[in-house]
Amino acid sequence: MGETRVLWRREFLELERRSSWLLVYGRRKTGKSFMVRLLLPWRLYVTVTRDLTTVVEEPGKRPVVVEIEEAMSKAVELLSRNAVVVIDEFQRLPERYWDMLATRHPEGRLVLVASSLGAANRVFDRRSPLLGLVMPLRIDPLRYADVVSSLLPRLGPRRALLWGVVLREPWLLPLVPGLESEPWRFVASNAYMLAQMVRGLVGEVFEEEERRLTRLYEAALRLLAAGVWSSARLAGLLYQRGLLSSAGAGPATGLLDRLSEIGLVAKTRLWRTRGARVYYRHSSPLLAIVYGLAERYGIDEQPGYDPGLLLDAARSLYARELQFTLGELLAEHHGGLQAYTLLPGGQGDIDVVVLDHKGRRAIAAYEVKLGPCSQSDMKTALQRAEVIGAKKAGIACLGGIESQPPPGLEALGPQELAEAAIDCVKKAVTSTQQEA
Repeated sequence: MGETRVLWRREFLELERRSSWLLVYGRRKTGKSFMVRLLLPWRLYVTVTRDLTTVVEEPGKRPVVVEIEEAMSKAVELLSRNAVVVIDEFQRLPERYWDMLATRHPEGRLVLVASSLGAANRVFDRRSPLLGLVMPLRIDPLRYADVVSSLLPRLGPRRALLWGVVLREPWLLPLVPGLESEPWRFVASNAYMLAQMVRGLVGEVFEEEERRLTRLYEAALRLLAAGVWSSARLAGLLYQRGLLSSAGAGPATGLLDRLSEIGLVAKTRLWRTRGARVYYRHSSPLLAIVYGLAERYGIDEQPGYDPGLLLDAARSLYARELQFTLGELLAEHHGGLQAYTLLPGGQGDIDVVVLDHKGRRAIAAYEVKLGPCSQSDMKTALQRAEVIGAKKAGIACLGGIESQPPPGLEALGPQELAEAAIDCVKKAVTSTQQEA
């Protein structure tokens, strides 16, 4: 791969496979515009600005700023010639132009790019002139298997697995040219810069959604990053901060569902955990680590923190995100559903539980270790898998396997985990080709 600046993702295949009109949407900075620019033979690329002018680009020509009416007329004209036309920041386009675009269907290929869930909802509303004309393609942070597979030729198994956790945010790649140090050291050394970037990124999401709820949303994200996964506990803390009018779990659950729809929060099923069914967490490991440091140290408020003071906390937060990220990989590898178990009586947890595709039984249970795995770690993994009746017991160790695993335990070091990532990518490619 050499000094690759592009991370492959399976959505590349999906975008190339589809020939219909599309709405490509998702949270900001997930690579939507980059992907569309890279893969599609567009004749016209229109970006709608905040002040409702447009930046118009055509191949071989310099970008020009034109009034929105002129840009939409040009788009309709080129669609009538069967050209590919892209309209970026589509959520800003006044709806009076939607009918104008709809008149050209199915001529050409119109690709709309939006950074707002609200825009997607409006497009697929029953009153929308574009309903039934465009197909949705949601873009979330990169899948871990895709990032690891992209990084493997350059970094080797262990470093690809380590960096793959945070490089699910593709905008981070140009900021880490060498990928030499551990990712948590990079985060600790650049904490203030990353906090400002994350705050701006998330703030833009809220600006496009519901501005008055920005403080509430951000407080919820900080608490999630600090390990507050329960909607009931989250509600109590938000109520204490004067951000919710009630300490009941209902409003907090609605808030978390909304953040999940926006693409900021992931829901992991809890398996055989008393009193709860869902573990709420950040969908982006990098955002979780940065928000966790912000909640603990206030790194977003003042620069100049000694990276040494942040290092242990950054590593701890990273280890938690590694656990869930490897859970995603192992669930995909087994063709099952990702889950997590909190054991009763403060006995700890089971890092990764893989359920069958119906979510009725545990296929496998794994412990995850950032460092090497000892015999004691392996015995614990066997015992915990037995507690929940998992068919297979395993342990995943990024620091390697120190000794022969006991009978009945699957021990996965960096090489085996990298091979699992490659396997997931191959399956995704085969599935897309079969659907074509």
